[in-house]
Amino acid sequence: MRRLVVTLLLLPGLFGLSLWTGIGPADDWVNNCQVRQSYLDRLEAMEVDINRLRVQGRSEQEIARLMVPRRNEAKALVRSKMKAKDVRKLEERNRARYGNPQGPSIEWMWARHGGNWHDIVEASTESNAFYDISCIPWFDI
Repeated sequence: MRRLVVTLLLLPGLFGLSLWTGIGPADDWVNNCQVRQSYLDRLEAMEVDINRLRVQGRSEQEIARLMVPRRNEAKALVRSKMKAKDVRKLEERNRARYGNPQGPSIEWMWARHGGNWHDIVEASTESNAFYDISCIPWFDI
């Protein structure tokens, strides 16, 4: 019983230490959430560029062909800051789903969205809500 009480009293403090310093029992989670935030920031920048390209009169197909590879490049860039075992899990998931460790190709997106270029462009800036929710305590909302 005493161990349970001590654990319940100390665990939140240790978790808070990880949250604010990146050192402690949850430091992997904190690092992965920092990486996730960096990825989401890149997706927001892509949204700005998409709007700029639309204002310039670029076609949805042209924008999609620019943004789908850019999204995969953003993934590769932020994953370089993660541990190899975590990257390996993500790449295995992507390989199983898309046939590519980085993510969907333009051809995969074309088939998934029924050839609707506008939907492909919109999907290129979406993120996995499950992973986003897991980092809510960390994100700047």
